[in-house]
Amino acid sequence: MASPHACSALVDTFPRLSRSKRAVLGHTRIAPVAALGTVAALGPVRVSEVAEAMGLDLSTVSRQVGQLRRDGLVEATPDAADGRSQRLSATPAGIALLRAERHRMVDRLGERLATWDDAELAELIALLDRLTDDLTTDAGTTQHPTPTRTA
Repeated sequence: MASPHACSALVDTFPRLSRSKRAVLGHTRIAPVAALGTVAALGPVRVSEVAEAMGLDLSTVSRQVGQLRRDGLVEATPDAADGRSQRLSATPAGIALLRAERHRMVDRLGERLATWDDAELAELIALLDRLTDDLTTDAGTTQHPTPTRTA
């Protein structure tokens, strides 16, 4: 069982992890690109579903989606099941932006993680996946294999 001391140390890493994300993303408008990525992954999708998937307030996501629509990165079409609502999809320009941003982030990570090997990254990814699963599901319901260190 994780001790309060270890959990406290983990809490202390959250702000640093957030700053490191911004360092990798650089100039990118993080929130709108995240919303665009969610639309691309889930689309055609309602704005309420985007907000739910991102864990954000509907009004916040609505503003982001509005800007994405004005920029021509997302388009809305009437929902066939409910004519009062709309379904969002990423436009070809939106998909191109996501691809370019992903390529830029991968290149930046490659530069920053030049001293890491693939096994270390695989171990980190497995642990982060486990952490994410455990923080977003009911406690104690998920069983994970222990990552093994290969070096």
